[in-house]
Parts: sequence; structure tokens; C-alpha cells
Amino acid sequence: MRRFIVKGIKIIFNKSIKKNPSSIILIHPPVLPFHDYKIIRRYNNYILKKTISKKVKHYDIKNPILITTTPIIPELIGKLGETSSYYICLDDFTKFDGAFKCIGNLEKELLNNVYACFAVSNSLMQSRKPASGNVFFLPQGVDTDHFQQINNKIPDKIRDIKNPIVGYFGLLASYIDLDLIVDCAKAYPDFSFVILGRYNVDISILNNLENIHYLGEVPYNNLPSYAKYFDVGIIPFKINELTIVSNPLKLLEYLALGIPVVSTKLPEVEKFKDNVFIAENNKQFIELLSEAVKDNQNDKKESRKKIAEKYSWYTITCNLSNIIENIEKSKSYNNNKRL
Repeated sequence: MRRFIVKGIKIIFNKSIKKNPSSIILIHPPVLPFHDYKIIRRYNNYILKKTISKKVKHYDIKNPILITTTPIIPELIGKLGETSSYYICLDDFTKFDGAFKCIGNLEKELLNNVYACFAVSNSLMQSRKPASGNVFFLPQGVDTDHFQQINNKIPDKIRDIKNPIVGYFGLLASYIDLDLIVDCAKAYPDFSFVILGRYNVDISILNNLENIHYLGEVPYNNLPSYAKYFDVGIIPFKINELTIVSNPLKLLEYLALGIPVVSTKLPEVEKFKDNVFIAENNKQFIELLSEAVKDNQNDKKESRKKIAEKYSWYTITCNLSNIIENIEKSKSYNNNKRL
């Protein structure tokens, strides 16, 4: 998400960025991750307020606007000298394994105080409406340039893995159907299944088949060098309360690579049903893999890349900027009208 914020700042303030690249100021306040404790939250809020306010003053920033992607800072709204505050809701954080108990209440408090909310799925738009009533759909974005970069050197870890390659990259968590991946590998012993990413669950089940290759976590900068060799990208999400409100970024990243995608039936993925293989159940997911492997014609690859370009970070952040700009102009107009 840090990539989103940095790119968003570049787009929203593009004129000043061109003149002065140092206009992007990254700060790293030493906050503590024990948010369920009020005393810790007070400390974090104090550190955040002190650090941000110091930078705002130092750089003489006029009329700052606060945009947050974390729901745990409602106590800071209105205390940073901002003219407006906005919340970008990326997930239902209350449904994550090990989620802090306080997140639900803090998010409700945040929604009562921000001027508008941007949500990455229709479901989140319905459940995360701010008191102002201003809620907007903000789809995921993708760094198309990054995933279309050309690097002809094959990474050593994937060099000797035979085609076709069915690939997945991302966190291996409880919402990933590892059993489905194993069933796919059993159904297609001649396919190679390459898994990239860190994990926070037991993944020993992936070690039982020779055609499943868990390669571990790959740095984001190197990810395209591996994923470009995928013949198919998969999204084997379980269907539950967490995933039905999600908008998996990896869908756009797969499309940016030009590769066919097989996914379980997620609401936000269904919006791409004309260009993605979507399975009603696990049996169909397995069946669709054989179709997807054959769907790699050059014209299909280019078509997928063009779809991804519609969701580039540039496009997404321009839309965000335009909405906020229109809101701020409307507020100024109404204030002047009252005067």
C-alpha cells in the first residue's frame, strides 16, 4: 500500500513533484503494534501528531488534507490542522486472523469523522458508509510498467521447472485454499505449480507432490522476472466473509503480465468475467485450468494487458485526485455562498 500512497502523491501533486522531487516526504514514526491497549494508542497518537505536525510546520504546508488507509487513528482526525480527512478502505480488517479487537469500533469512529470514504469493493461501499454519506468506489490499481518490464534472464529457481507453469504469488494465509492447489496438482501431474510468497499458516501440505514448487518470498522488484514465466495465474481464495469483500490486486497484476487467470467466484473478480476463468466450485476450478493453459495466444495476451492499463496507478490516483478536488471546490463554494 505504500506504493499506492507514494504514487498517489506524485499524481495529485504532479506539478510540484516535477519541479521538486523532494516534495514527497516519507516519515517513519516509532509506533507500537499493540493497538488493543488504550495507553499504547495514546502513545502512538502522540507520536504521530508530534511527528506529522513538525513536518507540516517545517515545510510550511498550507491547508493539508489527510488521507488514511488505516482505521486505527480516529483520535487524530481534526488534530493535525487538516482542512479535510478521507479514508481509503482496502479490506474488512476485522475479519483477518489475529485482528485487533479494537479495529471495528475505531473504524466506526473514523467513519463518523472523515468527510468521505473510498472503498475497493461494492460490499465495502455498503458496509463502510461514513456519517457524511460520501462513499466512492476506488478499484485496485496496478503498476503496469513494473509487470511489463523486459528481463530475459531466467531466475535460477525457476530455470529447470518444466512447462506449463501454473503460478500463484502473494501471502499464503488462512483464506487461501491450499487443498485446492494440491487437488489441482494431483489432477495435472504434467503441470508445474509454482508458489511465491511468505506464509502465516502451515503449508506442509504443499510438500507432498513433486510438481508443486514453493520458492518462498520474492522481492517485489524481482517478481515480474518469475511471474512472466507463468502460463496461468490462479486466485484460489476460499469464499468467506473476508474474501467476498476483497478486491485481489493480484488479478490486475496477472492481467498486466498478459497471462490467463483462473479464480474462485469472488464478487470483484466477476466484474472481469469476460476475460477471466471464474469457477463456481473447486471441481470447475480444476477443469478450467486445462482451458486456461491453452488460452495464451498473443492477441489474448495483449487484450489482457490493455485491461490492466485501465487500472494503472496513474488512472486510479487521477480519479482519486479529481474526486477530492471536486469535493474541496464544492466545500469552498458552499462556504463562500454562506458568507
